[in-house]
Amino acid sequence: MLHVITKHAPLLAVGILALFAAVSLRLAWTDGLTFDEVAHIPAGYSYVTHGDYRLNPEHPPVLKALAGLALLPLHPTFDVTQDFWTTADANGEYGQWAAGRHLLHEAGNDTDMLTFAARVPLVIVAVFFGALLFAWGRRLAGALGGLLVLLLYALSPSILGHDHFVTTDVGIAAAMALAFFALLTYLKRPSWRNALLAGAALGLAQVVKFSAVILLPFFALLVVLYPLVRTRSAMDPARATLLWRSVSRALVGGVVAVAVVWLVYAPFTLTMPTDVLDTIAPVKFAADDARNSFFRTATLTLNHHTLTRPFAMYLQGLGQVFNRVDGGNGAYFLGEVSSKPFRLYFPVVYLIKETLPHLALMLIAVGLGVASAAHALRDAKHPFRIRLQHFVTTRITELTLLSFIAFYAYISITGNLNIGLRHLMPIIPLIYLLVGVTLARALKRHAWGCKCRSLSVTVGVLFALLLADVIYAYPYYLSYFNQSIGGPQNGYHYVTDSNTDWGQDSKRLKAFLDRHPEIARIRVDYFGGDNMAHRLGTRFIPWWDSKRPLETGWYAVSVNYRQGSIYSTDKTDADSYRFLLHEKPRYQVGTSILIYFIDTEPDPDTP
Repeated sequence: MLHVITKHAPLLAVGILALFAAVSLRLAWTDGLTFDEVAHIPAGYSYVTHGDYRLNPEHPPVLKALAGLALLPLHPTFDVTQDFWTTADANGEYGQWAAGRHLLHEAGNDTDMLTFAARVPLVIVAVFFGALLFAWGRRLAGALGGLLVLLLYALSPSILGHDHFVTTDVGIAAAMALAFFALLTYLKRPSWRNALLAGAALGLAQVVKFSAVILLPFFALLVVLYPLVRTRSAMDPARATLLWRSVSRALVGGVVAVAVVWLVYAPFTLTMPTDVLDTIAPVKFAADDARNSFFRTATLTLNHHTLTRPFAMYLQGLGQVFNRVDGGNGAYFLGEVSSKPFRLYFPVVYLIKETLPHLALMLIAVGLGVASAAHALRDAKHPFRIRLQHFVTTRITELTLLSFIAFYAYISITGNLNIGLRHLMPIIPLIYLLVGVTLARALKRHAWGCKCRSLSVTVGVLFALLLADVIYAYPYYLSYFNQSIGGPQNGYHYVTDSNTDWGQDSKRLKAFLDRHPEIARIRVDYFGGDNMAHRLGTRFIPWWDSKRPLETGWYAVSVNYRQGSIYSTDKTDADSYRFLLHEKPRYQVGTSILIYFIDTEPDPDTP
């Protein structure tokens, strides 16, 4: 059976990717406009139509520009004579959110068509990412390895939940994976060609999301350490030669990476007025500390030279991200709302949002990997140092990716931004790669020798359960939670934000109301990017948690607002949604909007 599967692996991979693309494109149409897309879509469109980077500088341009290019055939109205473009606010920001509301809701454009068109390039990126993972898995563990890795990726709710939004999460995962693929290719074969390709991939990652800056010290360390490990002793004359070849060519690759950053930013900054950054930088880097002083001085200096302005814009965004991380973010997690980091946030969220079959396959792979490593290091034919050296050089990909996964997880757990599992996206596909490769190697060792049929059966059953789970969860992938907590409908009790509620159910609310004509008017407190007044028309009544007096009638409340209001220590019972604790939702639209009917007027002083 395995022989038949592996024989037709490329065709099977194409089929898997085609189904993956079809599901993702369907979600791109049916999911509502998410919160962050309101800023990203107009920013990308402004880059490609006006060559100006004033909107949304805290994210690099590549993915937003792709979305903007997709809008060009639609010729949407976008009036840059308005204040969002001409005037910066007190925070030093041009009006990215106002620009989004204008382009998507106020200028007479077709909101749904614009949103869908902007999302299509992001789906294409996700499909190419799947193809890369298949190719990488096949290189490491044959055709079976490629297929298992691709299945783990294509059947991941974390991927399916985010791959169709105009955001950076799946895109940066793809860019980082490509950078690692190119670097590891270079380390094994340090030719000039591979050095240039690795540099280009590293540069591409830098212009997808600023979190890619953590690759720089990690890659530098690998470039130095790997040639040292390859040689048998410190006295080996080949060591200096290998080290010089590795470092010198990598430095040229680094120059290529810098050139990629310039080439990507240049079309969007060369004609941008000087006063844009002169306005933003002093406000964003007003704090009188060494880091802000550096970014302020460097940005303003580079801004005043046309050829260096692309680097000024890059540094502006990078510095803003550093300050954003320092500031933290308010989040609901396990009955608390706080802007301080929860150390258990990412471990808990990962365990309840990853599918149970994924977790089980990962545990099996860990066991197999440990056993394989122990067997390789236990070989008594050679001294331990030689065994260790051989193990490191032959498993450089696995060890590199494991080290990065641990490093990135540590940075995330100890950081200040607890706003969604999506921030672990750069390492999630790498985990799938390691799991798929490890399983494939074990299956190939055992399958034809019949030494361990139970492994083949177990892996097959788990993949079947994974497929069933993903089909059953459709279309609620952004808000997916596994059955350990009762599935997607219950996730908001544990955590919110982009794990649960990003505004994706706005169209589903409209469809729900169309099925319930008895609901003539409804009070809506919606978290997301859609315009509910336009979406729902005369049935819409704007509402919020502190609005009083309460009225008898129907309410639609986004779970992000509900949980944030109920568990906020800054709110009193009289200006919060705590009265909803005594009300059972009549309906749940999608997974993120709860429908209540309040038939009495609760005492505002009673929770």
